[in-house]
Amino acid sequence: MIQKETKLSTGATVSVNNDRVRVDLPPSNSSYQSISSAILNGGCQVFETSSLTHVINYKVPSTYDGLNPSPQRLLANFAKKEQINHCNNTVGMLTAASMETFAHSSRSATGISIDVIVTAGLSNSRSAGADADFFMIREEYTTTDIDTFDERQKQQMMKPGTINTIIVVNAPLTQGAQVEAYAIAIEAKCNACVDHNVTCAKDATKLAMGTGTDCTVLISHKAVPNCGQKVVKYAGKHTIFAEMIGQAVYEATSKAIMTNILYLHYNYATYTIHRWFRTFLGLLMGAMPLIPPKPMMPIPRAPLNVVFMGVAKVLIIYFFVPLPDKAKLLFAAVAWDRYLREPPLTFHPVCIAGSMISACLSRTPDRVYNNPLLGFTCGSVLLIFMFFTMTLGAWAFNECVDVISMQVPSLAREYMKGYYNASIDVASNLLAWILKLLLLKSTFSLQLLCILPLQMAKFIERGQIDDARDQLCWLCSRDPSKLGPSDLAGATLESLSENLSDGFVAPLFWYVLLGPIGALGYRVINTLDSRVGYRGKYEWFGKPSARLDDVINYIPARITTLLLALSASVTIGRKRAWKGLQNAWKDQHQCESPNAGWPMACFAGLLGVKLNKEGVYCLGASGKEPAPVDIRAGHRVAEVAGGITLVIAVVAVMM
Repeated sequence: MIQKETKLSTGATVSVNNDRVRVDLPPSNSSYQSISSAILNGGCQVFETSSLTHVINYKVPSTYDGLNPSPQRLLANFAKKEQINHCNNTVGMLTAASMETFAHSSRSATGISIDVIVTAGLSNSRSAGADADFFMIREEYTTTDIDTFDERQKQQMMKPGTINTIIVVNAPLTQGAQVEAYAIAIEAKCNACVDHNVTCAKDATKLAMGTGTDCTVLISHKAVPNCGQKVVKYAGKHTIFAEMIGQAVYEATSKAIMTNILYLHYNYATYTIHRWFRTFLGLLMGAMPLIPPKPMMPIPRAPLNVVFMGVAKVLIIYFFVPLPDKAKLLFAAVAWDRYLREPPLTFHPVCIAGSMISACLSRTPDRVYNNPLLGFTCGSVLLIFMFFTMTLGAWAFNECVDVISMQVPSLAREYMKGYYNASIDVASNLLAWILKLLLLKSTFSLQLLCILPLQMAKFIERGQIDDARDQLCWLCSRDPSKLGPSDLAGATLESLSENLSDGFVAPLFWYVLLGPIGALGYRVINTLDSRVGYRGKYEWFGKPSARLDDVINYIPARITTLLLALSASVTIGRKRAWKGLQNAWKDQHQCESPNAGWPMACFAGLLGVKLNKEGVYCLGASGKEPAPVDIRAGHRVAEVAGGITLVIAVVAVMM
């Protein structure tokens, strides 16, 4: 039970108990002014001093949802309970942090005193610029809005972590000095977080600068012009006043953070181990998916520490993982996909195949497309030509790599003589292995598959509908010009489920059966189908590749459906997974493709959404309209399904 009251050097009184921190400022001849991010009477306020002025920091239960009652009503009710005037002379903040973290620091110089009071919780820690959890800017959330949140958003809303700071100055400040002092206080709080290595709850590889719900109150006497007062005019970092503010806030925040750390982790050593472990997990997961800020822009580079982790992971797999070569190569290729960039587009086999297809199409006369028999024949020739050209090229590439790996050590022995050592053998074998790894990596992309839906979710959440329409062309060939937010979200989910099958599960399936050549052969056929395998101008020309694509995707599409259900049972519940399987069985026939309907209908069922393409199909007709929150849920399901696919594929190639 906490119960204490202290007279501060500024003349104010602070009292603390289990429910709140309360600061009472005595009546004065001049008004008080405050600048704050507080919930009650926040912003810039002036308080008359005929009665006490108060600052309260009220502790709410960790289960408080922020709505019932509203924060303002909650503070007003508490102020009445404390018998203080909440309308005119009170600044109020909320926290879920324990009052045990209460810390006080003070500084005095040249007749000016500063008192700082801090309470700290850290579970809601954030770095500046961390991705948002909530997307309403002009309005407040209502109970109806909260009902639409997924569990992740609800947990973020209810996280009991806030650093609340109260700063009392016993001297009048000009408005400029008040703003400068407030900025210094925020910087000092950030310094304390960084020096204690507080990591961001959303990305453990980044340091936090506070929490998502921090409040700071700076209260002082108001400067009155032309009345002979001695006022603080400046608070830049070179001034003694800024020194006092910065040191007092840093000291009090450090004490409060340390108390919180010791409360949660018992000692600093276990906290350090916990922080290292979280950072390592963050690196292990990778900073990916990295999302470009605008449609069609290049994907940003991964941070250097993530690149280092990716290189280290690939090398560890090569040197130390006791797996057969085929399994080791697959494992390393997926690690490369997670942490490192795609192979250069100039040498990317799929891009080369796309360029060859474009060249052939540009030189094919229209009469070929207009004649069904001629179109089917020429389409078959192109299919055979592309398949054998690319697969033979891949076979020749692998053979050349093997020859180089054998010949380089031989040449080194012959010409380097006394300078030769075994490291040359290791380096040449490693180089050959990495070249084969890049060939395999070029046949699939789980990472890119996950990046684009998250980008779509970001655009829709932020009301950037035109950008979302532009980005959709990366995912599907549908005309986005008239699509609204729910249509864009639905198209994204459809593409995510179908591309999981085409872009990851199927290549790994054919790799298990036929090795890298099988995976690349599948990719060539799938690329050709995506270019010409649809109705319209290329209907007969593209029919051979479309029908062959249906055949080679028949089993992978159904495996993907089972993988999505298995993943959903882990991430969002068994009932939802079963609903997905039921919906796949019921609705898959609506799609013209014999394969695409299975994973799409499963996705609709397990996410509880309606995936509709006007006049073509309506999967999960009883579901809700899809939204960005469903894209994020689908992203998690797809990522876990990808991980399960990798495990099954590695086991299969070892058998």
